[in-house]
Amino acid sequence: MKSYIKVIASMLIWGTLPVFVSKIPQSSSEIVMWRIIFGILFLLVVQGLSKNKSPLNDWKAPAPKMILSGFFMGTNWVALFEAYRYVGPSIATLIYYLAPIIVMIASFIIFKEKLGPVKIAGTASALIGMFIVTGIGSGGDSPIKGLLLAFTAATCYACVTLFNKGVKGLSGVERTLLQLLGAGLIMIPYAIITHQGPWLDFTSEAGIFAVLIGVLHSGFALFLYFSSIQELPAQSVALCSYIDPASALFFSAVLLGDALGPVQLIGAIMMLGGAAAGEIFGNRPIKRC
Repeated sequence: MKSYIKVIASMLIWGTLPVFVSKIPQSSSEIVMWRIIFGILFLLVVQGLSKNKSPLNDWKAPAPKMILSGFFMGTNWVALFEAYRYVGPSIATLIYYLAPIIVMIASFIIFKEKLGPVKIAGTASALIGMFIVTGIGSGGDSPIKGLLLAFTAATCYACVTLFNKGVKGLSGVERTLLQLLGAGLIMIPYAIITHQGPWLDFTSEAGIFAVLIGVLHSGFALFLYFSSIQELPAQSVALCSYIDPASALFFSAVLLGDALGPVQLIGAIMMLGGAAAGEIFGNRPIKRC
């Protein structure tokens, strides 16, 4: 139960991200750059204060895999931002949330996790709900290129989850720190190269929100997410991922005043209901006559 609470809490925290981002008038890539930098600084402080540090020798084996996982995480963000440009946010987001399905299929093959009909139905319900919420308009200048980029982002997101399942020997803080460092290797240069206009003023309200995103949404939420992956089946983590976009709808409606019509509400219920049903009933043994 503790692990479920951690992964659900991380999704709910990420669901508030649109509210925080709306306060920062900078490009997405620059926001993510600061998110990574302040997330790393926060975790370095936590690691420095921690009394349960892993010996440096224990870092040698998992560190390359964790940094590579972080590189996938950074690539995921870059590919998704680029997909928005070429195909539009709605369809790019829909393709992006194929990632849980990739995780479920891969976990069945790699980790031999059971993939029953209830989990398949729950995932299908969540994906249909995502389709309802995002709509079917593609937009953008190059839909094919955008779709490929969005699918690349989804695949990278799935790789991050799968990589974490195979790594042992590091605490949640250490694991998150290494992956943020890996993400920074691709995301920070990308943000600097694509930067336009003035840099963010950290004495302003926007600067404070950027720091909060780094501490809360990167440092703390990623710690909850990565530490829960070690303790839950990959398929459970995949299903819970649909809590993020569903909760984002509610937080945006309540805190930003965004319209949440009946159709979007139905889609959100299907996402949450599918995730909950797939996880609650999908793990129960099937009774045979």
